[in-house]
Amino acid sequence: MKQINRMIWLFLVSLLPIACFEDDNKYEYVKLDEIVIEGIERSYVRKSHQDILSITPTVTTDADVEYAWELWTSVRTDGIIYKPDTIGREKNLNYEVMEDPGTYYLVFNVKDKKTGVTTVCRSTLNVETLNSTGWYLLKDEEVAGEMYTDYDFIYDGGRIDNWIAFYNNGKKLKGEAVKSIFSSNYSDQLSGGGYNYINVLMPVSKEEVSVLEVSNGIVRLPFESLFFESLEVKNFQDISIQNDGTNVGLVNDHRFYNMSTQNATSFYASYGDYNVASGIMRGLNGPTFFDSVTESFVYVSYGNITRFPAVSGDLTCNNMNADLLWSSVINFRVQGTKWYAYALMKKHTGENPYMLIKFRLNWGDTENRVEQVYILPSTLNLVTAERWAVNANYGIIYFVKDQKLYRYSIDSGNEEVILNIPAGEEVTCMQHIIYPNLMSADDYGSVIDQFAVATYANGKYKVWLYEFDAGNLKPLSKPTFEGNGRVACINYVSGNSSNFLF
Repeated sequence: MKQINRMIWLFLVSLLPIACFEDDNKYEYVKLDEIVIEGIERSYVRKSHQDILSITPTVTTDADVEYAWELWTSVRTDGIIYKPDTIGREKNLNYEVMEDPGTYYLVFNVKDKKTGVTTVCRSTLNVETLNSTGWYLLKDEEVAGEMYTDYDFIYDGGRIDNWIAFYNNGKKLKGEAVKSIFSSNYSDQLSGGGYNYINVLMPVSKEEVSVLEVSNGIVRLPFESLFFESLEVKNFQDISIQNDGTNVGLVNDHRFYNMSTQNATSFYASYGDYNVASGIMRGLNGPTFFDSVTESFVYVSYGNITRFPAVSGDLTCNNMNADLLWSSVINFRVQGTKWYAYALMKKHTGENPYMLIKFRLNWGDTENRVEQVYILPSTLNLVTAERWAVNANYGIIYFVKDQKLYRYSIDSGNEEVILNIPAGEEVTCMQHIIYPNLMSADDYGSVIDQFAVATYANGKYKVWLYEFDAGNLKPLSKPTFEGNGRVACINYVSGNSSNFLF
């Protein structure tokens, strides 16, 4: 009962301005030694996993005293007030701040050993994190003959290389880097479930998937807990997240897996006779991909693999008698509110086998999804390129071939060289990076609107963040970022949102 009373009393005190006073529950008239505490500020701001909270108070008294520093959490949405953590028992405090971001009550107790009377001085500690705003570069590099995946995190004023290892005792993801997504709507049993969403990054390597809390970099759940059924083969190829920031699609060994981040217990497989041929196109009605078994484009709805409506002629996405070479995600700004994506394909037969399919992936399941079919001449460099990326502002595809970066205009069919890639450097990642995410923003104002090109040579990467000049790229005199390893995906994170992965 005494402990409960003390907790309630401290909570009531937290509602008052900072004060140092004597807590005397004894009603005998005895002369007490005065205790005066000075040198403690009203509030402190420190960064988690980066800063030391150092306080050197002045305590004036003739009494024989003992000290205790306590850290209290604020009241949570479920009404629970947690017991304090004792973080020091010396007069001077030197505490490594490791708490999650938030506001905490800092209480300094000076207890008279003879009388048992405690003088309390209260302050607040506002914990921030470096991790909330900056560039997360998913990369891989070879260590002792094995490939491992990690992030380099670059923020305003500094960087944390090998970010995953930094927060997880040196652990990295096994295998080559594949892709990474962000969600602000993650909830599992560890985070409280259902009412307490947190920001997470979900990096994917060839052999592993992880869920990492952005605020502290800690792995939320072990890999084995992320799947409803154990995996016989670990060959991860892609990951995507829908516009709602909740529904995640994962491709492992050409099979599709779903998970809702708001009830993040595990990924579960979509069953049936299908084969995911390439990346996920991410239509508004559900994740969309090319099934190489039926040679048709399909979408996933409630875990079921569903074909788009069958139509006749060239404007069809069923039984296409072709292989998929590359597909884009949604191209947002082209022609108003229609949601377009592109697929580069090669027919099995015919004199002009290459074609570019323009898909309309807006809402509705009953309409034909093919907007237009472009028959491409085999002489185009586009059809034999090494890597492709779409421009979300215009009908433009960028591609790399023979150490050159090209610009291809979809409407005119014209391609032209816009950049030369230095000899010996391999392009490992190209992305149009727009922040805020246009898929969820009501206006079209962008804080970041750049085209990223990452190259690799001799164990090191360079990332160039180009600004646009219409469909062209403004030249840069030097790389924006450099580091060790090979970059496969770039996420810009700020607060509760991230860029869309074009």
